Amino acid sequence: MKRRQFLQYSTLAAASLTFAACNSQGSTHFNQPPANFGKLEKTDLQIGIVSSLDSLPLVVAKEKGMFKKYGLNVTLVKQPTWERVQQELHSGKLDAVQTLFAIPLWEYFSAEGVKSREKDKDTEKPRRRRNRREQDDDKEKSKSTANTVALMGLNINGNSISLSETAWKAGLRPRQAYNSLYEFQESYNKFFRELKQPPGFAIAHPAAMANYTTRYWLGTMGIDAERDLKFEVLSPNNITAGLDSGKLIGYATDELFNQQTLADKKAFTASIDRDVWHGHPEKILASLDTWLQANPVTAKAMMAAVLEACQYCDNPQHVAELAPVLGKSQYTDAGTNKNWQKILAGNYNYGGFDGKSGVVKVPDFQIFHFQATNYLQQPNHANFLWHSHAVWVLTQMVRWRQQQLTEYPKNADAVIKQLYPTAAYADIAKAFWLNLPKGQLKIEQPDMFIDRVAFDPNKAAEYLNGFELRA
Repeated sequence: MKRRQFLQYSTLAAASLTFAACNSQGSTHFNQPPANFGKLEKTDLQIGIVSSLDSLPLVVAKEKGMFKKYGLNVTLVKQPTWERVQQELHSGKLDAVQTLFAIPLWEYFSAEGVKSREKDKDTEKPRRRRNRREQDDDKEKSKSTANTVALMGLNINGNSISLSETAWKAGLRPRQAYNSLYEFQESYNKFFRELKQPPGFAIAHPAAMANYTTRYWLGTMGIDAERDLKFEVLSPNNITAGLDSGKLIGYATDELFNQQTLADKKAFTASIDRDVWHGHPEKILASLDTWLQANPVTAKAMMAAVLEACQYCDNPQHVAELAPVLGKSQYTDAGTNKNWQKILAGNYNYGGFDGKSGVVKVPDFQIFHFQATNYLQQPNHANFLWHSHAVWVLTQMVRWRQQQLTEYPKNADAVIKQLYPTAAYADIAKAFWLNLPKGQLKIEQPDMFIDRVAFDPNKAAEYLNGFELRA
């Protein structure tokens, strides 16, 4: 493949944001009576969250009474990492979780997942009726083999790619400081190529969207994510220590952590991944497939409450009250930092070490439900699960040989339909008078990506073969 050509690309101009007075698609539902989906199978729920800005809809649903409105008594359980969230979900301690969009695919194609499915298939045979104790044992065993399934999206966009003071001193600056994408590309390519050894670069999880968009971002600049950097999964505390020691050149993560690091003058934001892929999926509300099968009505009630909260979060009239709610210690580790709070008002701080303001107007840094942009048009909205988004993620898993994937899976379509079911959300949308897009696949046009390369989910293998830089 010939080296991809880049066009001049303005971060702010490309957004073409046109906001309505209320940024929700159609009617909002938080001032309406609750929809009735039937008798709840379960009313007391434990939902896992991680300290991040995209946990906001779940926090709002708890604090503003949306869960109670639908007859649910919800406890939000803060977890330290995405890995721990999934461990607690599979152990049965949590009913549902805020998790990474790619997690269902990540777990399904893991070696352990493949092994457990093969074992289940081998042992499928007629057998006598199980007694109560044996049935309980079967339930315990099934927890480890159950699949995580996405219920709905929580948000789109929302990550930052940030670099250390070392990179700043070497002359690197945020994207908007450059006159063109080509100038930006050449500056960053030169910096990484001249390093004597690959520096460390931190991510929160291998399946984090920030991992995939950062690798994509690096690739557009001719930087090999496998050869020119050393990606490491680190906790926020270890990221801070790595920046202080010089072992890390940077990190890619969601907010709130990044704004605190910028405030502490330990890094600056080079780019936000909304500029890598406009409208990329980010976090999801998820459960185990076995839980969803056992609690279909409860699942819909929970999803309805969260959808109301997502609409609430995107209403400009509510911005002032959201930050204090999210800042409570039982939900986040945000502290008193004001920069992340400004994000909710559409002001994003890129930081810097020159004493100048790094604040730029970015109203769509994170979208919880709907804002009218050049990439989000009705009836599309942030909570709708596009199967084409999962196709793109799977191409990147293959590109970087994650989970031992060396080619695009032949059963990908069936797997994606299984892991990203849409029937329950369709019922919620109907109750909320929300129109849904027709179909689950959409072509991402060239102007959606930083390198102006379109993505056709119907040609996944062809798209994958177009990458020059890959593992």
